[in-house]
Amino acid sequence: MTKYVSVVCSGQVRVLSVNEAGPNPPTPVANGSNVFWQPVGGPTNVFDATLSVFDARLLVTELTSTGEVWQGVCTSTLPLTVPCTFTQMPTPPNT
Repeated sequence: MTKYVSVVCSGQVRVLSVNEAGPNPPTPVANGSNVFWQPVGGPTNVFDATLSVFDARLLVTELTSTGEVWQGVCTSTLPLTVPCTFTQMPTPPNT
């Protein structure tokens, strides 16, 4: 079983793939170049982000410091295939 963890670092979203199975779970999963926290792409001024898995796809929603919303779609594999494909979403209302 795999889970994904996301963080915002210096304005970019990075995702860690975690293997929940095996002899010593949870175990971070590295890609071929031994990178654990993978940048998923999208804007470089991200303020906040959410992450979910839906139908074997990883969905990363990013809110920028200027109020733009972007959604990235990646194939949820081990390790994660990046960069994700990003689409700008409508700007949320200011309340």
